[in-house]
Amino acid sequence: MRSDSVIIVGAGPAGAATALALARASIPVTLVERAAFPRRKVCGEYLGGGAVAALDALGLGERVRALGSPLRGIRINTGGMRVELAFSRPALALARATLDNVILEAALGAGVQLYNGRVEDVFERGVAVRDASGERVRLQGRFLIGADGAGSIVARKLGLSRPLPLHPRFAVGGHFRGVDDTHGCVEMYCDGKTYLAINPLGGGVANVMAVAPKGRLETWSRVMDFAAEARSGPRVAVGPLTHDVRRTTATGTLLVGDAAGFLSPFTGQGVFLALRSAERASAALIAAFANASAEAEHLRAYDREHRRELRVRARLGKIVDTLIAVPFLARRAARKLEASPALAAILLDAVGGSISADAALRPAVLRRLLA
Repeated sequence: MRSDSVIIVGAGPAGAATALALARASIPVTLVERAAFPRRKVCGEYLGGGAVAALDALGLGERVRALGSPLRGIRINTGGMRVELAFSRPALALARATLDNVILEAALGAGVQLYNGRVEDVFERGVAVRDASGERVRLQGRFLIGADGAGSIVARKLGLSRPLPLHPRFAVGGHFRGVDDTHGCVEMYCDGKTYLAINPLGGGVANVMAVAPKGRLETWSRVMDFAAEARSGPRVAVGPLTHDVRRTTATGTLLVGDAAGFLSPFTGQGVFLALRSAERASAALIAAFANASAEAEHLRAYDREHRRELRVRARLGKIVDTLIAVPFLARRAARKLEASPALAAILLDAVGGSISADAALRPAVLRRLLA
């Protein structure tokens, strides 16, 4: 392994997009991935305006649009209330197996090397990997990137993870045929800390996913199994849906995507944040390769910028969660949003990543929403 290479653990959107950007800058990259692609991934499979723009910046937007289904808005049902809000920026529904494969194929086409195996240990700037034959290989480079999702082994082994909260949520669902036409909208049914999302993928198939506390997971699993005749592929489950880090960098190491911090899945910010962190991480490493003496400074800047975005987006997510969970607030906000498309656009564009999350947290915007 070359000493000037980058080792990336995880070939999902964050890892593959980072690899693609680095390879295009003529930096040698090895992606380590235990799964064979294409593979199912538990996800809402929603690409908001920010994610679509990030894919455009990678030169993948045209391909993704050809494979995805356009979404025109979101329909929220909670507390006896129903509100439909239109997206002001292009959004897409696209199966993660398809999206991940598009980005990975682009990375491999740019010269990225793929190593299939399971990471068993992590050390400074490298990992120990067990491949399918049982051989244990040590991979080391100038930088290591953890793009291995919530529960990241890279984050855990390097002491970057925080303890999990006491009451995490879990997800269960799958792809289902014959779901009632949502007319190009993501359909959300909410009840406190539990919600059901229906995302139309096209071709008569929808992603149906329930997110619930552990105590209600068994009930939702039975519901999904009851509808098994309509299911296309296996029932999938994942959890706990939480991951937090003390920081996103260590010596020669960066975390990206969910490995660098996980937000509530309700607002669908996961793929956008994965691509945003990939953009920032690759820029930081390209700058570090250009000026080795400033390596620590570039990593600190990445950590500062990414953690700030997570904090702001977590605040925005909590506000949305509260509006949905409290009936009288939900009704008041629904009236305001339906009466003002401009206000709805600010909120949806901020959540979707088309504009800064700060835009929806300005006091004037919050007063318009809640007063």
